[in-house]
Amino acid sequence: MRKKMVTFLLICSSLIASDYDDAIGLYKQKHYKEASKLFTKSANSGDKESAYILGYLYTGGVGVEQDLKKSAFWYEKAAKLGHTNAQINLGWAYIGGMGKKVDYEKAAYWIKKAKQKGAKKAQMLWDEFKLYKYEDKK
Repeated sequence: MRKKMVTFLLICSSLIASDYDDAIGLYKQKHYKEASKLFTKSANSGDKESAYILGYLYTGGVGVEQDLKKSAFWYEKAAKLGHTNAQINLGWAYIGGMGKKVDYEKAAYWIKKAKQKGAKKAQMLWDEFKLYKYEDKK
């Protein structure tokens, strides 16, 4: 049973990687709409990089209609999977009310996660917006 599970997981991992790789290829060829569909498929399978890229695409309206709520949704999905830049961008969305309601406590939560990984941009945002005032002290 364990061998079957390992085999299943390996197959799933290769399929996710294939969708991601195909999406990157399409993106590089400037086929943004087609790439966004494959990034969506890959992100829905748990790929944090694809989720992060979708956040970027929805922020700028690249291959998709610009939609800051969808952008924040994808950044949050990637952030929860541990993507550092997504954590920063989600924190920024909470600071600026871009696709999320302004919420400095949530911004502090996500920016702190990225800051703890050594992200310089997160440290800059932490200091500039004095997010230490809003961090959860529980």
